[in-house]
Amino acid sequence: MKKKKWFMLGSVAGISAVVMLATGFSAMAGTSGYDAYKSALKNTKTAHNVSVKTQMALQDNGNAFANANGSFKVSPENRTASGTVTVISGGTDQSVSFFKQSSGTVLKSGASDIYYVKPEHTDKKYAVKKMDREMPQQVETVIDALVGNLKDYVTVESNTDGSKDVSVELTNAQIPAVVSAIAPIAIKHATSGHRHEFQNKNGTDKPEFPFDGHALLSGVPQLSQDIKIEKVAVKANINASNYIQHQEADITVSGKDAGGAAHQVTLHLAADLSGFNGTTPDTVDLTGKQVQQMKQERNFHNAK
Repeated sequence: MKKKKWFMLGSVAGISAVVMLATGFSAMAGTSGYDAYKSALKNTKTAHNVSVKTQMALQDNGNAFANANGSFKVSPENRTASGTVTVISGGTDQSVSFFKQSSGTVLKSGASDIYYVKPEHTDKKYAVKKMDREMPQQVETVIDALVGNLKDYVTVESNTDGSKDVSVELTNAQIPAVVSAIAPIAIKHATSGHRHEFQNKNGTDKPEFPFDGHALLSGVPQLSQDIKIEKVAVKANINASNYIQHQEADITVSGKDAGGAAHQVTLHLAADLSGFNGTTPDTVDLTGKQVQQMKQERNFHNAK
């Protein structure tokens, strides 16, 4: 099963997180707050392992329609990870546990006793390259180029314990033009809810792995016109060891669906990081368990 099928449940959050990061970075560039944040971000990316707890909440016109919580242990150094994600949407409560270990990726739905195993590619041609955890200079240059008088909106506070709090709040008029131009396209795509993404290769609606992606997408308003970001608020806490230990964002987007109904969608994202360089991802012993092998698909488009 293609990797995007597993991550479709986070499409709206993922797009918004990118907007959050780009907006937050550009807003803080050129200030001591930006320098502190970028330094902490670089340092955080060098951690050999870390524990992460995440939260996501979505509202439409003040009414909650989706919530997600996740708990993860990640070791980029060893390319292993484990965690559990719980999604509540449309009256449906679902959970998925995963284990990225040497034998491959193991997935288990909270509604089933079956462990689904997706083996690693053995062909070196399709091996996943180790991700460079250094921030490319080109990325820094592009981010810095977005700077203007936005630095005036940043609040930076140093605490007695050596930690720092960085925050910024921007309204539509203050958001960089490039973000305002790209965001509607990304948001329209993210909320379109392509049904075929959850179909199996045989064209049926029954997925290979028992996770109902339709339940998550069913409540998302499909914005198609007059889409704009109304407000972005970003907060980050940097601990005394120069790691980002907490970050959150609140993003408000307005727009209309195909029927002309107005929507104001609010997304809340939060992440707490801990256990830097002291976290070991969990593993699962499949001996004696019900195991089902998943199809191993290769992405020829991205293969090099």
